[in-house]
Amino acid sequence: MNKKQKCGTSLTLGERIRQIITAQNLKQVDFARELGISANYVYLLTSGRKSTVSEPLARLIESTYGYSAHWVLTGLPPEKRRETAGELQEDTIQQVRRMNEQDLRAVAAFIRSLESKRMSESTGE
Repeated sequence: MNKKQKCGTSLTLGERIRQIITAQNLKQVDFARELGISANYVYLLTSGRKSTVSEPLARLIESTYGYSAHWVLTGLPPEKRRETAGELQEDTIQQVRRMNEQDLRAVAAFIRSLESKRMSESTGE
């Protein structure tokens, strides 16, 4: 699970897709366009008329928005697995690419504070 997914509750596929769209402040048509699917298909998903998605689409949602493909497909939390450093780096880069300017400035300030802390620790200050 990632983002604002509800723990311990089983959401329908439509609810999960609506949750992603809402959390990303998107319109259904924008969500569809970014994933290369039709707006009508997104409507069918969010209305509950379509109750499954393909694994490739779930993985595309994961890589685009950061929500676990396992969660998208099943509604269950992802299996506990430790991310590799490369996966963590790629996920972080993808999240940074989607940030607005205000969030980018906050992240940059945080990174600078970490660098300052490391320098202080290495010089013994």
